[in-house]
Amino acid sequence: MNPSKAPPWIIRLGLELLVVFIGAYAAFGLSQYQARREAVDRRHQLQDALVREIKDLTSNTRRVAQQLPIELAQFDSAVRAGRRPALQPWIEPVRVQTHMWEATLQSGALDLFDIPTVYRLSRFYNELNAGFEQLAQLRSLSESVLIPNLERGSSEFYEQDGRSLRPKYRWYRDGLGRLAGLASSITTLGDSLTSQLASDQTRATPHR
Repeated sequence: MNPSKAPPWIIRLGLELLVVFIGAYAAFGLSQYQARREAVDRRHQLQDALVREIKDLTSNTRRVAQQLPIELAQFDSAVRAGRRPALQPWIEPVRVQTHMWEATLQSGALDLFDIPTVYRLSRFYNELNAGFEQLAQLRSLSESVLIPNLERGSSEFYEQDGRSLRPKYRWYRDGLGRLAGLASSITTLGDSLTSQLASDQTRATPHR
């Protein structure tokens, strides 16, 4: 059939189908755009919340990363001089909570981030967990090994020459050294991560 000679009703039907198709396609495109826009907005909200949480966490680890190495250097210097510095129990409970990270994991919201960002987030919080575990170990050993022997005096903790800890108590210096290293690593990772998240959000924000 020659299209130019098609009956009017066929032409009208074709036009109606075309209008329906265009309308459906436009509605689908709008729906897709809105879904992407909502995903971007949700990711931005998560980024803001995670940045705040990470900054709060690194404010604590930064203090430990700055102060503990100084205290350890003073401790080591005193031990080398044979002064037998007192061992201080680490029994302060850890009250830090990672609510935003846990909520992100449980809600499946990690899918909103690209793989490199997920890797950096996971690495930061895994390192943080290692820091918590180190603190828990120091607390446990302080309660079970150190505190019960404090009344015995410094001779209990040091070799006869006073220049090294007895094997039973070497966990004290080793554990604090690991804690200082973890605090430094956590702080560095956190600073890099918050900078990256803020930069990503700035680039992703459309200019109006």
